Amino acid sequence: MLLPLPGRGAYPNIRAMGAYRVQVAPDGNPLNVRTGPGLSYSVITQKPAGSTGWAYQVSVDAANRLVWWKIRWDDANGGQVGWSADSRLSGGVYLTVLEPPRPLATLSLASNNSGVSVQVSLRDLQGNPPSGTTSLPASLSYVEGTSVTLIAPTTAPDGTVFVRWEQNGTPLSTSPSITLTVSGTLSLRAVYENAEAHFLANLIAPWRSGQLWTPSTYDTHAGGNPLYAVDFNRAASSRATCPYTSGWIQDCDEVVVASHAGRAYTRAQSGCTGYGNYVVVVSNTPVSGSSNTYLATIYAHLNYFLVPNNTSVSAGQPIARLGSTGSSTGPHLHYEVREVTVSGSTLTLGTRRQVLNNPAIRLSGQPLNVDLNCRVSGLGYAGPPITGTVSVGTIPGNLAGTCSPYSCGGFLHESPFTEPDRCLIIDDELPEVLYLTDVNGDSVVDEADLLQVLLEWGCQGECPADVNADGIVDETDLLWVLSDLGR
Repeated sequence: MLLPLPGRGAYPNIRAMGAYRVQVAPDGNPLNVRTGPGLSYSVITQKPAGSTGWAYQVSVDAANRLVWWKIRWDDANGGQVGWSADSRLSGGVYLTVLEPPRPLATLSLASNNSGVSVQVSLRDLQGNPPSGTTSLPASLSYVEGTSVTLIAPTTAPDGTVFVRWEQNGTPLSTSPSITLTVSGTLSLRAVYENAEAHFLANLIAPWRSGQLWTPSTYDTHAGGNPLYAVDFNRAASSRATCPYTSGWIQDCDEVVVASHAGRAYTRAQSGCTGYGNYVVVVSNTPVSGSSNTYLATIYAHLNYFLVPNNTSVSAGQPIARLGSTGSSTGPHLHYEVREVTVSGSTLTLGTRRQVLNNPAIRLSGQPLNVDLNCRVSGLGYAGPPITGTVSVGTIPGNLAGTCSPYSCGGFLHESPFTEPDRCLIIDDELPEVLYLTDVNGDSVVDEADLLQVLLEWGCQGECPADVNADGIVDETDLLWVLSDLGR
């Protein structure tokens, strides 16, 4: 059976079998583009000689002896779509065929979240979506081989977060923005998850790639809640049974990395008490039902910091070197997941999340467990080691004295001539409220913080003295520090 072909003036049937690359005759007059296949339909625009597009649907107007094609013209973002007269039966021809026909392809879009809309570029042969954004589910038609870019929102209207694109049921990409070539029938699905669940399941192990670190806890940990905080020590190897390691590697000055993206606040508690030097990394993942309470991680007993106070960090970025500051009997990393509330110039440390033996929490995809029947001398209850996954690149050399076992020294504000004593385990809590106006992170808002604001006056971007995080150090930051002096 012969197929209809634009530009030939004869049509044995009127069923288009694909899309044809066509051009308005270079030596012809402008061609009207109408809303439908007939002279009674209104004119949308005119296409001058030489204009190109894809003809994909045909209709014969026998009364007027005209053959009409629906054409998607080559304009910005998919072009204008309308009907144009290709030829008059047994008469003149207005279109020229540029290449053989190509098959049509279907792109089906869906999501597990009914409230999601995605950006689409190019628009399809029908000109959809007209605004460049379509709600899901949607079905779009393209010439096979067309390149299409899709951008899904990172956060859905109901607060769930984008996790991945799936293609025909198989994971395709974790990026909300993808570009693909449409062929045949292609089905894509945007998958969303609860923001808290996604955060907890995608934490990064806070140490270098290839290293093994053993989790442990003890009965009085985290105020008598041993599963709500974890201590890590670097292991030489991994065993399947208690004590889960065949030896230990000295972990003084090992690099600690952020488990997730967020804003890092560095602090120091004086003497052999509390968490010593510690970092709170506050994520942008809100706690369900709250507008200003977020999930955060805490890293304690650090020797010194590798990032300034009050700066943004990315997942896997080095933030500190490990030490034994504070209530510590030796170098180790104390790690917690907490809820924190940001209000004005304060950051309030709230509820701890169960970090151990919690199936919702993963570190670099690995479960974080301890065996409450496995006691290891000096550690308490131990569990299977966790492998690091982050390549940290080049790290600056030691900026402070080398961490030594059983040392509570190395504080930002401590005399370098003070000989540290061995610290007993005193499971001191962090202060309930941290003041963002403590610009230098020494745990008190004083003249030094005021001076820092003045020294950074006018600084834009990542500036430790930008207390309210509005992108500039200005009068507001100064007033906040003045109001909190002595805190």
